Amino acid sequence: MANGRILVVDDNLVNLDLLSRRLQRQGYEVATASGGRQALTILADEPFDLALLDIIMPEFSGLEVLGEVRKRHTLTDLPVIMVTAKDRSEDVVEALRLGANDYITKPIDLPVLLARVQTALQLRKLAALKDEFLRIASHDLKNPLNEVLMVASLLETMVPPGAVMSDAMHAKLGNLKKGARRMQGIIENFLDLQALEDGALKLAARPFDLAEVVRETAEAGSVQAQAKQLKVLSEAVETPCWALGDRDRAAQVARNLVDNAVKFSPPGAGPVELRLEAEAPAHWKLMVCDHGPGLTEADLAKVFEKYGKLSAAPTAGEKSFGLGLAICKRLIEGMGGRIGAGNQPQGGAVFWFVLPQSPEAISGESQNAVR
Repeated sequence: MANGRILVVDDNLVNLDLLSRRLQRQGYEVATASGGRQALTILADEPFDLALLDIIMPEFSGLEVLGEVRKRHTLTDLPVIMVTAKDRSEDVVEALRLGANDYITKPIDLPVLLARVQTALQLRKLAALKDEFLRIASHDLKNPLNEVLMVASLLETMVPPGAVMSDAMHAKLGNLKKGARRMQGIIENFLDLQALEDGALKLAARPFDLAEVVRETAEAGSVQAQAKQLKVLSEAVETPCWALGDRDRAAQVARNLVDNAVKFSPPGAGPVELRLEAEAPAHWKLMVCDHGPGLTEADLAKVFEKYGKLSAAPTAGEKSFGLGLAICKRLIEGMGGRIGAGNQPQGGAVFWFVLPQSPEAISGESQNAVR
């Protein structure tokens, strides 16, 4: 994956080629424009993480381009680094006034340029992280926190010190715990996703029995499903199915897929089914099938994106915050696997993931476990 997508704008084709090659060697994806108007056209059609913009250009100067860019993009949305001659301090002042994030002088010192590009991209990422956190704090955490505070206040008022708690008040305690768990889940998902995106979450690559994970997931999911008169079933697999990866994280993905299947299934619908099968070459495939509304084409295009809201809503007032499936995708891909979704011919959705078999499975120990 590229370190970032950069637009380089310079009317000097030699400079343009040199800068783009140097940036590409550092792992950046680079697009180029040889004039200001071309740059604005490209920016209108394609997303970029940063623009490197020469000030002195004929017809449409870099300062004019910067002015137009800032009408559409904030300083954190699209950082712009201006390139200027050493003796033109008035251009630097004007560029900063118009909204440039930084500048560099000619002749360009490559290590300095790379350091400033990296700094600008890091600041952009931090700003996006702050915005994401504020969105979660103001929206996703606010409602469950209000519920916790409301129940706590009610208990404080209606159960004074020394009083015996009624069954109704005891039930309120369950609501309080439920709200707290929702907040805990949101925070854990947010931290997991950031750790995955930053490369700070290390995934094990050890043999584990995926059939055992399936059995445990089905048992745990059955408890949640009972409240909606649903069953969670798994095919009986007695022989170990050795996969290679992080057992705890694979179990987390399986639980998430089952939780989603239950969440979007109507009460009393057909069972949620876990199916495990061998897939060539040398992989295991776990499928979670439900009898819910299924997925539209628009859903399938965004189902694993962060905060991707699906067209269907949970069927019993459950909450969905749009991070779980994005985390699943990153976890499975981090273990060298694949994940996907689709619809069953008879109706309902199917979510699946594929993980490599461990050497034990490949050598034949569990090759015949699942057909």
